[in-house]
Amino acid sequence: MSYVPSKLRKKIDWLFKRAEGALLPPALLAAAGTHLDPDGARLALRACEDDVAVVGDQARLAALLQAVADPSTRGDYQAANGVCGVRRFDAGPRTRIYQLTVETFPRHINNVYAVVEPGSALLFDCGSGLPTSRRDLALGFAVVRSMYEEDIRWEALDWCVVSHAHVDHYGGVNHLKRTSTAKLAVHELDARVLACFDERLVLAMKDVDAYWRRAGVPAARRGPLREMYMASKSLFRAEPVDRTLRDGDVIGPGYVVRHVPGHCPGLICLQIHDVLLTSDHILARITPHQFPQAITAFGGLEHYFRSLAKIRELPDIRLALGGHEAPILDVRTRIDEIDAFHRARLDRVLAICEVPLSVDEVSSRMFGEQEGYGVILAIDEAGAHIEYLHQLGRLRVDNLDEVATSEDPVFRYVAR
Repeated sequence: MSYVPSKLRKKIDWLFKRAEGALLPPALLAAAGTHLDPDGARLALRACEDDVAVVGDQARLAALLQAVADPSTRGDYQAANGVCGVRRFDAGPRTRIYQLTVETFPRHINNVYAVVEPGSALLFDCGSGLPTSRRDLALGFAVVRSMYEEDIRWEALDWCVVSHAHVDHYGGVNHLKRTSTAKLAVHELDARVLACFDERLVLAMKDVDAYWRRAGVPAARRGPLREMYMASKSLFRAEPVDRTLRDGDVIGPGYVVRHVPGHCPGLICLQIHDVLLTSDHILARITPHQFPQAITAFGGLEHYFRSLAKIRELPDIRLALGGHEAPILDVRTRIDEIDAFHRARLDRVLAICEVPLSVDEVSSRMFGEQEGYGVILAIDEAGAHIEYLHQLGRLRVDNLDEVATSEDPVFRYVAR
């Protein structure tokens, strides 16, 4: 798989979504608001054709320009690429899956899925609940009705299945409960995050701060990190859950729950016949973020590796659709790539730990200087790999006497 810088990929996707506004009926384009700017977006795409060529999208750009000029070609373009962030996929003879791309945070894009068949309308995830997220969901449903002639409405959904308790996937639950008839389902290990949110927020912050202390993050840095960790989470308020899910459960007209802990304790994939909605478990281009089990039970690399192997063994999966990024046509090959990536990162951690180092020091050597929330993600990622190697006995705590006698020790790890 060729490497494409994520910022460039997001820029190109953003421009295409807006440029495709020219394919919408005028009334729908006018109702969508000023964030769709088809003329300006097309000019920007033409201006960055070198960038488009880098990521292999020059043919798509030519097809879009043709579709704008010649309405008879618009159906072919829509079938191949979707329109304004909405794409249709079929799963079996009666089931349609609509991918709705949603800006959940600034420059952060999620895929929300509307799954439709006769007598059933189910939503898989619901965005962050922020204004841009609600805006893009409203646009997505309008595009599905207008461009795909599918009579599905946000306010008349049957179920919303939350894939896991990360706020870009569940934050829209408050809006959903106010404006839709949908019942809410989530895995039992993540249900209390939604239903007992205030308690979870306090306890999680305590656990994370304790881990940062053991990881060697200085007190002067922990304060700003705590503020960042809590910032987006304060936007949500607790909501009751209508159904808790377990591995193998069936929801809707026969959709099967696959529990895949690791990236999050209650993370699930949802199998829609021969299509698998993978959420953040398996993504097309990046490797999903990992954190230590020491922070939250059912996290950590051991759970993640087991969950990858579990999905790899599923028969008859024709297509995988992730919570971010592009569709995955060969999920087993992608699983092998992700597994190999983490094995290589484990080897790198071992090499770095030839001398005793804290988790914070390993994080700095692995990822360099980080800014904003990237600091937290880097510490988590380094910590998950260190924890796994320590569990296997390939790293040991070098300063054991200090750990035994100090009230607030920093753990330093060295390769055996």
